[in-house]
Amino acid sequence: MPTKTNADSEEARFVFKGTVQKLKAATMSEISADQRTAIVRVDEVIHAPEVLSQYAGQNITVIMGGKKKLRKGQQSVFYSNGVLFGDSVAVEAVDYHEIEKMPAAMAAAGADPVKNLAHRDLQRRYDSADVVLSGRVVAVRMPSDVVAAFASSTAADASPIGPISEHNPDWRISEIQVEQVHKGSHKSKTAEIRFPSSTDVMWHEAPKFHTGQEGFFILHKSSRVEKAARSAPTDAGEYVAFDPADYQPFDEADGIRNLVGS
Repeated sequence: MPTKTNADSEEARFVFKGTVQKLKAATMSEISADQRTAIVRVDEVIHAPEVLSQYAGQNITVIMGGKKKLRKGQQSVFYSNGVLFGDSVAVEAVDYHEIEKMPAAMAAAGADPVKNLAHRDLQRRYDSADVVLSGRVVAVRMPSDVVAAFASSTAADASPIGPISEHNPDWRISEIQVEQVHKGSHKSKTAEIRFPSSTDVMWHEAPKFHTGQEGFFILHKSSRVEKAARSAPTDAGEYVAFDPADYQPFDEADGIRNLVGS
């Protein structure tokens, strides 16, 4: 019977089937071998970001979290995240379980682990979205609170408003002409989406909207996100989009079309 994965497992970016080769050992000199480390052969990559997608057949270092113990020769599905890259790679396993207990959806995943991860991320964003709609970007503007802050900081007679964080999202608001609502309720013919235009490492994968862009928009209400972040911009827009999965172009071969079609 498939097992239920915990929250940490659901957040794991590198999921693979592996066989334990050696306990209290590591493939990298930068990792101190102890009772939490093991050398594991990656037998099959299931979900992975691009940087970890080609490690099938290789030995890597697994650093175990929690109280579970490994044994030599053990075959398991490991839920992990990369922590160190070099001649080899080290990952931290947030959980593992027997291969026979792998969830059915994961067992049926395709051969491309990068696409598998993207589809998983898309499914999760779709499930948690307040609204999913299709449409076209007709305008992009700077939020009034951002304009006011910028004007205040550059005025000749104004005192500085404080240092700007290197991870400043540089918010913009896009106006979407709504063609169809696929999930949730949105009655207006337009929708306003607040998104980070910054290319900083924290935001570079977030959707960057421009006039004329068409596709599916997977949206979360601004008020809900702001409440969680304990901030409330005066010109928030109706929704926010900051996850790479929050925008899907119309020419996407599958993925989002399978979700909206269902």
